[in-house]
Amino acid sequence: MPEQIAEAENHATTVRDSLSSNVMAGTVARVGYLLTRFFIPPFVLAHVTLEAYGLWATSFIVVSYIGISTMGLSNVYVKFVAEYSAKRDFKKANELLSTGLCLSIPVCMAVFGVLFFFWPHVVNWLHITPSLRGDAREVVLTVVAIFLASISLSAFHDALAGVQRTALVQIVWVISYLVETGLIFLLVGMGRGIRGLAEAFLIRTALEIVMSMALSIRTLKWLRLSPSLCTREALRILWSFGGVVQIQSLFAVTLNSVERALAAPLVGLAGTGLLDIGNKMPSMGSQIPLSFAASFVPAASYLHGGLSGTPEQRESIRKLYLKGARYMNIATAFICGLLAVMPSPILDTWVGKHIDGSGYLMVIFSISAQVNLMTGPGTSILKGIGLPNEEFYYCLPNVLVLLFAVPAARLIQGQWTAIGIATAVVASTVISAVYFLRRANRLLDVSPGQYWKSVVWPGIVPYLVAAPFAIPAYYVLAHANRWITAGCVAAIGAIYSLVMLFVINRFILESGERLWFRAVIGSRLGKMRGRAATA
Repeated sequence: MPEQIAEAENHATTVRDSLSSNVMAGTVARVGYLLTRFFIPPFVLAHVTLEAYGLWATSFIVVSYIGISTMGLSNVYVKFVAEYSAKRDFKKANELLSTGLCLSIPVCMAVFGVLFFFWPHVVNWLHITPSLRGDAREVVLTVVAIFLASISLSAFHDALAGVQRTALVQIVWVISYLVETGLIFLLVGMGRGIRGLAEAFLIRTALEIVMSMALSIRTLKWLRLSPSLCTREALRILWSFGGVVQIQSLFAVTLNSVERALAAPLVGLAGTGLLDIGNKMPSMGSQIPLSFAASFVPAASYLHGGLSGTPEQRESIRKLYLKGARYMNIATAFICGLLAVMPSPILDTWVGKHIDGSGYLMVIFSISAQVNLMTGPGTSILKGIGLPNEEFYYCLPNVLVLLFAVPAARLIQGQWTAIGIATAVVASTVISAVYFLRRANRLLDVSPGQYWKSVVWPGIVPYLVAAPFAIPAYYVLAHANRWITAGCVAAIGAIYSLVMLFVINRFILESGERLWFRAVIGSRLGKMRGRAATA
């Protein structure tokens, strides 16, 4: 018994240290990504039409649906490499990765061939105008080709994530998106338009693939990949666990892009562009809390594999879920609260002009983003402990509500509109998320009162703090030019952030949490000072 307790404490410490390091690295990387994405849309819209911008947004809808063919593999890699790493069974890890590569590469090549052959039908489905068809062919085929290449070779990237070296993965991502950002401003500024966007994405993804391969080969000394290592057992795991995740990926991609997928054929590419503008900031803001979710699957899998059969297993996973959901929701609300209460001052200043309907869309998409991310800890941790089927309790209700809500929006408004479609999608997200959260809390032994106090209420506070800032923001927008408004919005954002940090520290965090955060921050700062002194 003492040995089991010591082993449990060792695994819990490993997960806690890795999780804090990975989350911090992920947060810093995503903040940088958010800053780079902040300046791209207004710059691009100054050089291309809203319809062309809508085509660029639509190209990623095509990418998402095509990428479903191999998305299940990534989750299998991360989960089982984490479990095999906890058990030090690297032979099985190599067999799984080798089998996945031998399966995914020919599948991705076949998928691209199908798209290339059926391209004329895709053009007709998207209702692309003749003037944009030349750009559309180059942009979509380029983006799809490099995207499929990254998915087929994701074994290297996911192996690093599986052994909880997420910090290395984030470094690769940061370098890649910084290169892409510079290329976007260069190529689009030279008049390449959305073709320049596609070329920048191509170079970024190729760089990410090469760097991930090099780092995994150098870091993972046990890594050995060969067709001779393919096994039936690994194929069975890929087929069973990966097959379930594959179906869930279909639902996830459909639900994350359904408003734009419907808008393209029903209201045109301009409607797709409007939806993308309204959702851009909430989507960018959600990238920061996603740094938590990216670490939940390997952490839960590590605990599940390392503490299997011990009394401490269930309690450790419950704590991981409750704390992860709490911090992830606070981080999401910190961003979405400000976006939801003053959308027009932020959007009009950001884009440089007023786009009708975009403010309303940003409000509902901000709320939808937060509610959707609240399900992230549950789906990730349940997947990590071998219960991937539970995600269907979020996906299927979402689809069922959509089947009713979208036609109802058409009936109420008398025609298809981007705003009506978006409202229906957001309503279905909120309803299905509430249903799933009740089930996940029951499975992970979290009571409704405990979840409300620890997770829900802290996520409401930022909206209350942000509300008073809306009055001066709207007043300035009505009486000043863009640059004065931009300065005022930035100042309001800085003041709001300081107030929120004070409120979180003083009223939301418990004393133990404050001490833990200070210890983690102090440790990281100490390491940074040590590295600086050594340099």
